[in-house]
Amino acid sequence: MNSLITEHLVWFDKYARRHEEKADDMVVELVQRKRRHTLRVLGHVRGILKTASIPAHLVKLAEISAILHDVGRFPQLVGRATFDDQTGYNHAEEGAAILRDSNRLNSLQYVERETVLAAVQYHNRAIIPTNLSLDATLVLKILRDADKLDAIRTNLRYMGPDSPHGKALKDGLIWHENKHSPHIAELVLNRQLVPYQDITWSNDFVLFVCCWIYDLHFHYAYKHLDRSGQFERLLAWLPDETHFPALKTQLRTDLSRFIAKG
Repeated sequence: MNSLITEHLVWFDKYARRHEEKADDMVVELVQRKRRHTLRVLGHVRGILKTASIPAHLVKLAEISAILHDVGRFPQLVGRATFDDQTGYNHAEEGAAILRDSNRLNSLQYVERETVLAAVQYHNRAIIPTNLSLDATLVLKILRDADKLDAIRTNLRYMGPDSPHGKALKDGLIWHENKHSPHIAELVLNRQLVPYQDITWSNDFVLFVCCWIYDLHFHYAYKHLDRSGQFERLLAWLPDETHFPALKTQLRTDLSRFIAKG
């Protein structure tokens, strides 16, 4: 492993464990999950790097971005016990600010630092900014795909109103087996992304995650969703009434189409 990558991994592990020591009993579990999440995101980034034509000079920047992308999550969890970036603390923007105020990226050249900082700052945006450099945009796309893949895994594993993860998902989220927001179902039928702030019901949240297939960029991501069975498990959370059978058919068909396109 590259010594620079090892150095960042060691730093990240110490950083996460410091926050774990500050957390109360409920939040400790969430902090530990975020530490493991980061390593899995790094694994997905490496999967994308192996299977896509990525310029060599961006490989280390994509890996560093994966390691550092959630540094803002840890103070958010310890201080607020939530993953909701709409409650006054945006973990991506705060993470970039933490890195700017530290010497963590001093070993990189200026353009490289700005590429990593852009990936960290914008990885949770609904839409990728259009004013970034080509390199920053590509690294950001790699990170966003990798982050989404593990977020789906985590949500499936810990989704539920009684788990700390489920309670921390979104401020005011209401868990219900069947209820949903009709306008969100309409967005999905039109293959549009679901605005996070529009989510009210747990089924809205599941549809929000399902629509990530319309915001992926690499064949690796589509194939992983299919081969892992995670997309089918996500669809299984949705009821089989009203709009939902048509939504599920569309989402399955679209995922298959994206895979076939390569």
